Formats: sequence, structure tokens, C-alpha cells
Amino acid sequence: MSEVYFAHVQTSNSLLYDLERLFDKAFPDIIKKGDLTAIKMHFGELGNTAFIKSIYVKTVVGKVKSIGANPFLTDSNTLYRHKRHNAVDHLQTAVHNGFTYATVGAPIIIADGLHGHSHKQIEINKKYFKTVKIGEAIAEADSIIALSHFKGHMSAGFGGCIKNLSMGCASRAGKQQQHSSTKPKINTTKCIKCRKCGEICPEEAIDYARGYAEIDYKKCVGCDECVTVCPTEAIAIRWDTSGKKEMQEKMVEYAYGAVKDKRAGFINFLLDITPDCDCFPKSDAPIVPNIGILASLDPVAIDQASLDLVNQQTGLVGSRLKHTGSKNKFKDIHGFTNTYQLEYAEQINLGSRKYKLIKI
Repeated sequence: MSEVYFAHVQTSNSLLYDLERLFDKAFPDIIKKGDLTAIKMHFGELGNTAFIKSIYVKTVVGKVKSIGANPFLTDSNTLYRHKRHNAVDHLQTAVHNGFTYATVGAPIIIADGLHGHSHKQIEINKKYFKTVKIGEAIAEADSIIALSHFKGHMSAGFGGCIKNLSMGCASRAGKQQQHSSTKPKINTTKCIKCRKCGEICPEEAIDYARGYAEIDYKKCVGCDECVTVCPTEAIAIRWDTSGKKEMQEKMVEYAYGAVKDKRAGFINFLLDITPDCDCFPKSDAPIVPNIGILASLDPVAIDQASLDLVNQQTGLVGSRLKHTGSKNKFKDIHGFTNTYQLEYAEQINLGSRKYKLIKI
């Protein structure tokens, strides 16, 4: 039974002080002096307001520094095209949302490079993937602390620690692998014949015999690198497994790869619990009252505990909930089972769904 430490939002102390106590209780031996420590987080899309606030991040940075380690904030570029699609836009968005060296005390490194192509192949040998594509800066870090805003998600049901580790640590090609089990398709009417897709294809599976790009599916291995470089989105992103069991299980395998052979700790923020993820350029009304902050060495236990705490709350009137008394809040909103990720994560020994909640 895994230990999950809990600081309730109703505290006689500052929640920032309780966050420090959570760190000390949950992570006594995770960070070592001299570590390059990745603080994995989501900087929030431009226009979003529900992401983890910089004052909490600064607190965690301070704890890591006090041990003698060198922390850096990190996230990977998005698959969709908005304001975190490349490292330059991503950094500008982070600064706009309050994450600067002056505010948090640590530099920001976009894990998968300028265009989202910099990754390491991590061998996992699981059901869907033999290897996974993890952003280079995260893969090469000595230790990792994942700060996750727990909320709903339109494709995974909910987004917590597992979602932060899987989609958040993957390169853009890795994100595409999780979102789709099919090989990419080219819309020839959008193809401008720039040949960028052919240049990056590791299998030489793209040719231009008829002028525009075409994929030889006998050679294509579905790495989806071509999707990430196409300037006109002529190579389609396929979201066909969104919200289904297969996508959630693929996420779990990527989360497994992100922390494989790493010293890692996990903190979930159950604050501003919105129906959808922080990738939206806006925020919706919270579905339940603020609950608090959790910390654990087990990514599965912390997500299970977070989900249980949310489901125990009475929903807020005026939110997207259909029924404020629902015992499965995110299924009430999104309409599908969201626990496949927890079941499969336990099955492949990423962690345990059994936990002991320890209130500090």
C-alpha cells in the first residue's frame, strides 16, 4: 500500500508552508546533491488561467536547491498548433504566464528542443511500444519532480500525474503515437511540395513521384515524425483512439518510460479543478471546491487518491457537471470510463492503486 501525503486547502498555516512539509515527508531521498533535476510541469496555454501558479513552483524549486541540486522547469512542445508548438513560442507563453527566473528561481528548458524532435528512445518492451520517445532534457535529467494540475481531460477522462508524465514528457512524435494507432495520411491538396517530411522520415517511406508527397505504407513504421514537420498540416493528425481504452493504456506506457530508472517524486495540485486540460486557451468553471495538494513516490496511487477525493466532493452548481452529486465526476462530464489508465498502470507495475492517505 503506497503512502500518499495530503495537505488540505483548509489549513492553519500557509499552503506554501504545507507544500514544503509535503516535500520533506514524501521525498526524503529522491533528490541528491549535484543532480540536474527536471521539474516537469505545464506552463498553461496562452489565455488559460487554471495552471499551477508560480508561487507553488518557486516553493518546490527552493526545496530542490536546498539539497544542493540544480533544478530546471521543463515541458515538451505540443502536437497541436497554438502557442506552445515550438520552443520559442513555448518559452514566450511560459514568461507571459509568470514563469521567469525572477519568479521561480530556475531556468526553463523545453525538453524536446526547438521543433519537438529532440528525444531519447527509452526501451520499455510493453504491449504497444518496445521503445518510447521521451524529450531529451527529461530523459537525461538525474531526477524528476512532476508537478501536475489535476483536472478533467476530453480524451483521457482526467489528467493527473500519469497524463503529465506521458503526453507531457513525450516528444511531438511520441504524443502522436499515443493519440493514434494508425499511420498518418497526407491531404495532397494541402501539400506544398517542400519535402520536409521526406527529409526527416527515418524509413525513406515518402516519395514525390507525382509531385506531391505520398507515403509508402509498406515502409512506414508509424513514427509520425512527418506530422511534426509539415508546415501546412497536410499530413493529418489522427485522433481516432481519443477517450478509449487503447489511448489510456498507451499513455501509461509512455509514463512508464518517462520515469524508468529515475529517482522521481510526484505532486498533484487539486486546485481549480476544471473540466478540461490546461491546453485550452481559456479556463472553465471548477467542478468541485479546491481540495489541497498531494505528494507521493507512486504515480498511480497519487492519481487514484486524487480521483477519489474529487469524486467525494459535492459538485459546484453552474459547472459542467450534469449532476452535482455524481460519484464519477469526470465520466459525468466526458461520458466514458477514465480508470483504464489506472488499471493498466497497476498491471505493468508502474504503481499501486492501493494507498494510505496521510494528512499532514
